[in-house]
Amino acid sequence: MKVLLAQMRASFDVQNNLKRLLNIVKRNDADMYVFPELYLTGYLIRDKIFERAMDGEDEIFGDIVNVAKDKVLIFGFPERAEHIYNSAAVIVDGEIKIARKLYLPNFGPFEEKLYFKEGEKPFVVDTQFGKIGVQICYDAFFPEVAKTQALNGADIIVNISASPITSRAMFEKIIPARAIENTVFFVYVNWAGLQRTMEFWGGSMFYSPRGKLLYKAPYFEEDIHTVEINLDDIALARRVRPTLRDTRKELFSFV
Repeated sequence: MKVLLAQMRASFDVQNNLKRLLNIVKRNDADMYVFPELYLTGYLIRDKIFERAMDGEDEIFGDIVNVAKDKVLIFGFPERAEHIYNSAAVIVDGEIKIARKLYLPNFGPFEEKLYFKEGEKPFVVDTQFGKIGVQICYDAFFPEVAKTQALNGADIIVNISASPITSRAMFEKIIPARAIENTVFFVYVNWAGLQRTMEFWGGSMFYSPRGKLLYKAPYFEEDIHTVEINLDDIALARRVRPTLRDTRKELFSFV
């Protein structure tokens, strides 16, 4: 399986972001393409979120579905539903599925609860490559999200992110931990460069189910890279360290 990590520079131009996405998918051979959090609009659009939010019926999604065809394509966008959500579009077999961000940061430079509603449950979808879990940025700091996705069959977990430089050291610690804890391939794709006053560090990562770093993107620079993986590695990882088999689900009830 080939997975393309599209670590992009910031842009608040929706049509330009759409054009770049379409060109990357057309020009690069992969089975799955992953773009950052709120990719279509840019992250720091603040109150413009209300006019730029869209739903799966928006015409912009028609162009994306047409180019995706039999691929899996994941990118962030502001979703308009009964509320506004920080969401990921997950296109599988020409159908648009929606993963909503569960944990909204509202501290330091972050003010997501001013604009978004929290999602309700961890997202997992069936694909021709197995089940894929999708989460968004701050969700990675809550291990129950990845654990629930893995218990629901996810073999690959994807985290799309808008992480500034102040968060780099923490993400670099927790992403491999999530892969090891759940014996999954873990894909992390971040923005790179400056959006308003926030500098995104890039550093997109891809870890194996046993915590081996398969790829690390450069800091601060745009980077488009394809990683080829063998999904059979998951079964081996789960034999030698059976964390999923040994997970005691009843312990979750003590919270």
